[in-house]
Amino acid sequence: MNDRTTYSVWMMCFLAGGLVGASAALLLAPQSGKASRESMRRTLRETTDSARGLKDRLVRRAEESRDEGAASV
Repeated sequence: MNDRTTYSVWMMCFLAGGLVGASAALLLAPQSGKASRESMRRTLRETTDSARGLKDRLVRRAEESRDEGAASV
């Protein structure tokens, strides 16, 4: 077997494992689909808000550093 074939076999095994895992997760989920979707939506919203806050803080710090650099020159 060459390296490309070995890589393809491993990739197919990885994808098959992912599908089996996702199927098991859906079948064994402790919540209904509606509750799971709402939980995922809430988590995504919180993560998005957190990322926006981080971006705003970074932009503010960069502007402050730029102003301090300009003032010292």
